[in-house]
Amino acid sequence: MNENKISFTIEGPDENRGHLELSVFAEKVRHFLDLLNVSVQDRGEETVIFHVVHLSHSSPATIECQPRAEGRESAAAVHAIGENLTCVEEKTAHNLSHSVLSAMEQLVKFKPSKISRAEVHVFGSEVENKRIYRLDDTFKERLSYARRIEERAISTIDGRLEQINIHNNAKTFRIYTTLPVFSSITCVFPSNLLEKVQNSLGSFVSVSGECFYRPEAPFPYKMHVRDMAILPSNEDLPSLSDLYGIAPSGEGEKPSEQFVRELRDGWGKGRQ
Repeated sequence: MNENKISFTIEGPDENRGHLELSVFAEKVRHFLDLLNVSVQDRGEETVIFHVVHLSHSSPATIECQPRAEGRESAAAVHAIGENLTCVEEKTAHNLSHSVLSAMEQLVKFKPSKISRAEVHVFGSEVENKRIYRLDDTFKERLSYARRIEERAISTIDGRLEQINIHNNAKTFRIYTTLPVFSSITCVFPSNLLEKVQNSLGSFVSVSGECFYRPEAPFPYKMHVRDMAILPSNEDLPSLSDLYGIAPSGEGEKPSEQFVRELRDGWGKGRQ
């Protein structure tokens, strides 16, 4: 029987006798770890730790990891990673999240002049439960297909504006929302909003534009911003004590009890 484990194999170009540049190896190992982590976190496996159980520097270079949760091998983590890769291969990736697809896209992004071959091997607990995923042009095309089945809609999102990035003309920021659940959305904004975005750092804003959704996802992962408005902070909003006495003649000559009763009765009729 095989242990539950995942391995990543990469090989350098023929002109370098199959050896890798150290910087390339380090970058791809980081991308491999990102894919492992996001795959298990996406399935709610927050406590999984990946241990290196085998490492080979000779051509091809191979790093073999075993996921463990609470001191035991995690078959669920291995299954989650293999299932995500299989969904891409079989073009059934409509349920995969943006974070999982992004991690895969980073892993398969390399130049043939730096890496001639890359593979992920997933080993289950049974001898026959082993699968090889070749990160070649076919796999990359199927990743692109997974992006093509996304949904788009014009919408408005409220949240706190953070993490502005204008490096290399990127022009992005992130919106963090908390209702109904915590969500982070990358926003791409036009040049004419640059000053407004910079002045809004850390503020609550309302942004509208074209939103990009994974199929069946309740929130977008990205927005192309068309317009933005700065919202007042909680400290600037009126409290109940501020509203006290704001309309002293609002009831007219009616007693308070009659005024409230008529409002309540009218509201009830409106719901019928």
